[in-house]
Amino acid sequence: MKFKYVYQLFATQFIILLATCLLIGLLISNFLKDYLYESQVELLTKYGEKISSEIRFAGDENMRTTSLEAYQHALDVDHIRYTILNNQEQIVFPTSDRPLPPDFKISKEASKNLKKGETVTIKVDNRFNQEMSVVYVPILSGKTFLGSVILNSPISGTEKVIGAINRYMFFTILLSVIIALVLSAILAKLQVNRINRLREATKRVISGDYETRLNENNWDEIGALSSDFNKMTETLATSKEEIERQEKRRRQFIADVSHEMRTPLTTISGLTEGLVNNVIPESETNRVIHLIDKESRRLTKLVNENLDYERIRANKIKLEKSRFSVQALSEVLVEQLEPLAQLKSDKLILDIETNLLVFADYDRLTQILLNILKNSIQFTENGTITLCGRSDYKETILEITDTGTGMDPEELEQIWDRFYKADLSRTNTSFGESGIGLSIVKQLVKAHDGSITVTSKQDQGTTFVIRLPNFSDLEEY
Repeated sequence: MKFKYVYQLFATQFIILLATCLLIGLLISNFLKDYLYESQVELLTKYGEKISSEIRFAGDENMRTTSLEAYQHALDVDHIRYTILNNQEQIVFPTSDRPLPPDFKISKEASKNLKKGETVTIKVDNRFNQEMSVVYVPILSGKTFLGSVILNSPISGTEKVIGAINRYMFFTILLSVIIALVLSAILAKLQVNRINRLREATKRVISGDYETRLNENNWDEIGALSSDFNKMTETLATSKEEIERQEKRRRQFIADVSHEMRTPLTTISGLTEGLVNNVIPESETNRVIHLIDKESRRLTKLVNENLDYERIRANKIKLEKSRFSVQALSEVLVEQLEPLAQLKSDKLILDIETNLLVFADYDRLTQILLNILKNSIQFTENGTITLCGRSDYKETILEITDTGTGMDPEELEQIWDRFYKADLSRTNTSFGESGIGLSIVKQLVKAHDGSITVTSKQDQGTTFVIRLPNFSDLEEY
C-alpha cells in the first residue's frame, strides 16, 4: 500500500509542529508556575522583614499591637496572614483568630537556620487547611534571636492565574496549529505538484520526447533537479540528432560501399569467368590479371580503412613514437603523390624549417599526411598544395594549404564525421574516397596527444593545421 508523499510531508510537519508546541507550552507553564511561586515567596519575605523591623523599633506594647493589626488589615487584601513567635516558639501575635494550625511546629532545621538569622521559605506547606506558601523571617536584636515572623498565603490564587494562562495558551497553540496545518497542506501540495510535473516530464522523455523542458529555479533542490533534467534532455536531444545523422551517413556509406564493392566484384567476377571459360584471348590475359589485381587492391583498401578506424577508436593500436626528419618524410610523400597531382595539374610545394624534427609514429603520421594531401589534391585543380612545417614552444606544427574549391561552414563542421563526403559525385575516382579518411586522421592525431583544426572558405581553399607535442610524457616530467 502506497503512502503518498503529500501525506508524508503533511504528517511529518504535523508531528514536528505538535511536538514543538507541546514542548513550548510545558516549558512556559512550568516557568510561569515557578516564577509566580517565587514572586509570592519574595513578597512574603518582604512583608516579613518589614514586620520584623516594626517589632524591633516600636515604642510601647500598645503602639506595637496597633501597628501589627494595621499591617494585618493591609495584608488581608492579598490574602496574607502572619504570626509572631517568641524565641520559645510561643505565639505572641495575634492573640485571637490564630492563622496557624494547632499542631504547627517549626522543624529543627528551620529553627536552627532562623537562629542563624536566615530566612526560611516553604513553597508548598500542606499542614494548613489548604496548600500554603510559608515564609519564616527571624527577629533579631543584634545577634540575639528574639523570635520569628511566620507569613502564609494560599497558593490557590497562583494556581488560578496559572490555570488561566494555560487555558489561554492552549487555545493560542490550538489556533496556531490549525493555521500552520493549513499552510503546511498548501505548501506540501505545491511541492508534490512540482514533483508530479517532473514525473510527467520523465514519462514524456521515456516515450521519446526529448524536447521536454521544465521551468528552472535554483532556490531549492527540486529547482536544481529541474535544471539537471533540462540538461539531460538537451544532451539526449543532441545525441538523438547525432545518432540520426550518423545513421543517415551509415546508410549513405553502405550504399556507396555497396556500389564501390559491386563494381570491382562484378569486374573481377566477369574477368575470372572469362579466363576460366577461355573467352578472353591469351593476348589480353596479362591486362585482365592486372585489372583483377587493381580491383582486388581497391576492395582490400576499403575493408582495411573500416577496420583501421574501428581499431583506432577502440584504442587497440600501439604507437611506436620516435624522432625523425619532417623534411625526409615530406619528400617521400611528394614523390608518392606527384603522379596524382599531375592528373589534376596541381603543384606540390614544401616549406619545411631546416632540421625540423617531429616526435611521432612514422607510419601513422605518414597515413595522416597522405589522407589530407590526397583530399587536397582531390578538391584542387590547376592549383597548389603546400606542406609547411615549423617548430613552436613544445610542439611541432604541420600545415597543409590548398587553393581548391574550399568548403562552406556547414561542410566544415561535418568533415570529421565518419562516412561524410563533401562531394558525393566523386565517389568513384582514382583517389578511392570512401568518407573515412579524415575521421581516421582525427583519431590518429588524438592518439598522438595532438590537435587538428581546419579553416576554409568557399572557392578560396582550405588549410589543415596539425599540432603534435615534441616530447614524451617521461621527458615532460
